[in-house]
Amino acid sequence: MINIRKIRDYFQRIFGSRKKTETPKITTHPIQIELSRTIARARDEAKGAHDISQKVGENLQSVIDEANVTIPLVPYMDPEDVEGLITIWSSAADQASNIKAGLEEIYPSTDSSSSTASISSAIISGSYSSGRLFIDEDFTVAWIPFLEFAGRPSLRREVTRLLKEYGFNVSQFPGEKSPLEQFEIAHDAFGNPVTVNNPVSTSLIPLRECIQSIVDSLMSMRPIREETGHNQRKKILSIGMQLKKGSLPEEVVLEWADQWDDLSKSGLSGSKRKEITREDWLNRLNRGTSFLHSLLKGLDVDKLKR
Repeated sequence: MINIRKIRDYFQRIFGSRKKTETPKITTHPIQIELSRTIARARDEAKGAHDISQKVGENLQSVIDEANVTIPLVPYMDPEDVEGLITIWSSAADQASNIKAGLEEIYPSTDSSSSTASISSAIISGSYSSGRLFIDEDFTVAWIPFLEFAGRPSLRREVTRLLKEYGFNVSQFPGEKSPLEQFEIAHDAFGNPVTVNNPVSTSLIPLRECIQSIVDSLMSMRPIREETGHNQRKKILSIGMQLKKGSLPEEVVLEWADQWDDLSKSGLSGSKRKEITREDWLNRLNRGTSFLHSLLKGLDVDKLKR
């Protein structure tokens, strides 16, 4: 498991002795303000939809609970009362059926919104891991919660579920590990490292091979064959444009292409002898996992050519 406490202690050791900057780095540039407002709007809209879905769920759970306690009583009911109850429960069944049908239509959109937001973690992690932004004590306060979110266990479980849904729990070629096995190896190596300073061969390369295998498989599942050569960016663009969910914006596909191009060349690559910190290891692992989650969430499985 990811030990967030150790990571927090690591940052505190680095920045604990530093004085806070007199002018904390906060969003002041117009485009930064716009981004903050856009993220806040997405959060507020999602919260409103989530609140409604919770109320719907509570009402449906009430129907489930009442049905469970009513069915055992049916043999003891007066036959004269049953006909009226059939009408009542038939109406409840029809209403629940209509709600289910509506949710089935909405579900692809919820997948798309999840995919769209998920690629953000890969972008942000890449920005900081490449050292583009200055890190100070104020940044650390903001960074640790993000790190905890990016490394949440539920994300790994969701990616595992998606890999099984796509059939990537089966080896693509005889004698090779399946993408799911490679994914698990990558994460297990972080939780139980064989060596502290050499995660490239034990974790990052298996994750890269996992994603590479998935990309190659998706290439063969495209409805229309397009020549991409060995260009990783072109492969993702072809896969995304042909297989993405209808509600997913093309901008996300462009980000997929940029992210995988960078991950395959540097983020999940490098010399097997290269030593990187555990914090950088976690950042790269989270980045690759977020990319994989966004990609699999954003594709329409019904478009796959099996």
